[in-house]
Amino acid sequence: MDILDRNVWFYIRDHQQQGPIGLFELKKLFEQGVLTGESFLWSSDMDCWCMAKSLDLFQVPNKLNEQKPINYALVWEEIKKDTYPAGRPFVRFLARFFDLALFTFFLIAFVSIFSPKFIVESSAITVFMICLILYILVEAAILSVFGNTLGKSLLNTRIKTVTGEPINFVTALKRSIFVTAAGMGLGVPIINFICFGFSYKDLKKHGYATWDKQIGTIVLYGRVSTARMLVVSIIPIGLLIAGLVI
Repeated sequence: MDILDRNVWFYIRDHQQQGPIGLFELKKLFEQGVLTGESFLWSSDMDCWCMAKSLDLFQVPNKLNEQKPINYALVWEEIKKDTYPAGRPFVRFLARFFDLALFTFFLIAFVSIFSPKFIVESSAITVFMICLILYILVEAAILSVFGNTLGKSLLNTRIKTVTGEPINFVTALKRSIFVTAAGMGLGVPIINFICFGFSYKDLKKHGYATWDKQIGTIVLYGRVSTARMLVVSIIPIGLLIAGLVI
């Protein structure tokens, strides 16, 4: 696909991954100086996030407006800023860990009220596997209704489709299944760590996960304080301990 055919773009500005926007709007951001040659851009047919000055589209602007070729990369002012083109795997892991722990706690508490014998007689692995499978449906429902989960909201991450449309239940369900299988190894010990490793390398290399590329979704990141990350890390541990005690 020629780079000029891309009509959906994402970009990084002020510590936030933003979009989607069309090509016309994107070019306006450069003309107004909002984005620079050092700004990271991504489109659904790109292999990874790239700096604007490395893309042919911004090296040969006359393909769109028949003006004299200008290398905008030479005149853009470089602005120092934090960017997140490498996928932020730790933030993604914390968000999912928080959401899953919260769901596990409430599910164990609910089942303990009506069937405490089941919780007592079942192993921790069995309970976790059941929670993991049920969470696939719950997460899909939450994403389709609210557009985000609590954990992702707390860590300033958002899930969107590459076309900017709200995530529907079917898309969210496919993504949840893919994440649970390929990203978490269905919770199976040892296999899950292998899956974590591959997912981490994939995010660091491309800036997005394989399942997001295949399904047509993207996770956008914003700045989040270290203190908030610590709180989000500690809370699920406490919830899981409380759930096992119950």
